[in-house]
Amino acid sequence: MQPLVDTAFSSKTPPAALTGVSVLAPKGLNNSVYLDLNRLSRQTTWAHGFMHDYALWLGPVLLAVIFVAAYGVAWWQRSSHATTVLALGGLATVVALGFNQIVGHAAKELRPYVSHPQALVLVAKSNDYAFPSDHSVIAGGLTMSILTALYVGSSRRRHARRGRSAASAPTRRPLRALRVLAAISIVLGLFLCFARVYVGAHYPGDVVAGFLLAAVTVVAIGLLRPFAFLAVDVADATVVGNLFRRPPSELSKLSGTP
Repeated sequence: MQPLVDTAFSSKTPPAALTGVSVLAPKGLNNSVYLDLNRLSRQTTWAHGFMHDYALWLGPVLLAVIFVAAYGVAWWQRSSHATTVLALGGLATVVALGFNQIVGHAAKELRPYVSHPQALVLVAKSNDYAFPSDHSVIAGGLTMSILTALYVGSSRRRHARRGRSAASAPTRRPLRALRVLAAISIVLGLFLCFARVYVGAHYPGDVVAGFLLAAVTVVAIGLLRPFAFLAVDVADATVVGNLFRRPPSELSKLSGTP
């Protein structure tokens, strides 16, 4: 009979156990999906090493790399508004992680392996609350940041095509690279949410809530875009402005092109 606990990754339950609720609503769905994925985990031992790494550190690292790449693309294309949106999104992700701690201590949902002690757990058991998932907050925040930057870039291009003012003119810069990076970020982010349930660390509701919490936070802080754009435009001719878009080359300065 196959053991129910993977001793390669699991640790003993922390001695100072937290108190709280066993599972939040929808209880039936959370429990059933968690146990279904736990059975899948038992049947796919060949994937345990990768899923452990991806759920623990590899997923967040890859998402951060994609986020930095998106910023680099926008910076190289001299799209200061896109880089500003990404900077706001990064800040919002950090804020969402803070909100996550407040929500978690208010909800007090215990880790699923407390209610299901026979569950297969592929990561070290932690002595904190499960709802919402910190990892899914990172996934939702960084992914929504790139999508927001893509939306802003596309919107400005549409405005330029309609013959609006030069101040609205964007972008002769292609958005294809941002679209590709946004698609990759969505796949990696959703897979990280799946992985956190697969390794036994969270209920599905935990990762959905974390992803949505971060996405809403990014959208809310994104409402500050007009003020951030103004500040970046003021700083455009300074060294600080170079952080948001690539300085023009000497040749472009002589030709007068951006």
